Amino acid sequence: MVVALREHLKQIGVDFRFQTRVTGLDVYSDGSSRTVRGVKCADGSDIGADAVVLATGHSARDVYEWLLNLGCNLEPKSFAMGLRCEHPQELINRLQYGRYARHPRLPNAAYHLAHTEGEQGVFSFCMCPGGFIVPSTTEPDAVVVNGMSLSRRDSPYANSGIVASISPQQWQVAGYDPILGGIELQRALERAAFDAGGGEFRAPAARLMDFIAGRASSNLPQCSYQPGLTAVNLDEILAAARLPLGQRIRDALTVFGQQMHGYLTDQAVLVGVETRTSSPLRIPRNSDSMENPELSALYPVGEGAGYAGGIVSAALDGIRAAQKLVQRFGGA
Repeated sequence: MVVALREHLKQIGVDFRFQTRVTGLDVYSDGSSRTVRGVKCADGSDIGADAVVLATGHSARDVYEWLLNLGCNLEPKSFAMGLRCEHPQELINRLQYGRYARHPRLPNAAYHLAHTEGEQGVFSFCMCPGGFIVPSTTEPDAVVVNGMSLSRRDSPYANSGIVASISPQQWQVAGYDPILGGIELQRALERAAFDAGGGEFRAPAARLMDFIAGRASSNLPQCSYQPGLTAVNLDEILAAARLPLGQRIRDALTVFGQQMHGYLTDQAVLVGVETRTSSPLRIPRNSDSMENPELSALYPVGEGAGYAGGIVSAALDGIRAAQKLVQRFGGA
């Protein structure tokens, strides 16, 4: 589908530049206002443009850095992070379908679990039936995990992020930077996970019941995460955040076991760390035009800009931006 879309866009005049890293914006200032005229690239070239749609995703941390260097204000926002939990898919099927679990017309089962105490929530995120836990770091000395399912959803594993919501107020109380504290917090956990895993992007892990008991596992079950697992006490990893993440996740898992009887089992494994659920920053934009209020002709869009929380919402945000561009510059 992606290849077909790209070929169609090429036929109507779109230029794709692979292996081309953007390192900043070309900005013109007349003293009273600033306008984006294109982007600067790592090879020293510039690409001119009447408008720039900034849709880089929530892990392009260098983008936030060069926006700050331009004097662009960024807004901290809540996000969530924690661990990824993997069960045998057959077990999840039994818990969700009961005696119909092996019915040939039923797909591998999914689930959604959530627990809120006060204003603090812990919830399952990006549940992947028949899926895999995959490495997702963007930095060499960090371990980040995520989940995915192929279209067939036929792996023997089911995994989901189990993540706790974190607000800017919480990370400021813990001593992190008021604006960039969310990224600092992510990096603290990611580097602690890398060190605990022992290198080669092995991920720290514990059986679910050992984590509930606050101890390391003596052995680990089979897992879909290909770089491999290292048995540790996950509380020691989560403590790097300087927030009570471990206790919050533990309390929520206990509730999940009541909501979904059989969920708490030694067959399940918790893998760390899941930190990239969404952006901890928002790039401001005007609600009507979708332009950045400080840099005219810059359109922050999608997850990296802080206006979406997944593939579908990011795509819809992109459609809205395209409509604004058509209104401004014309076109069908």
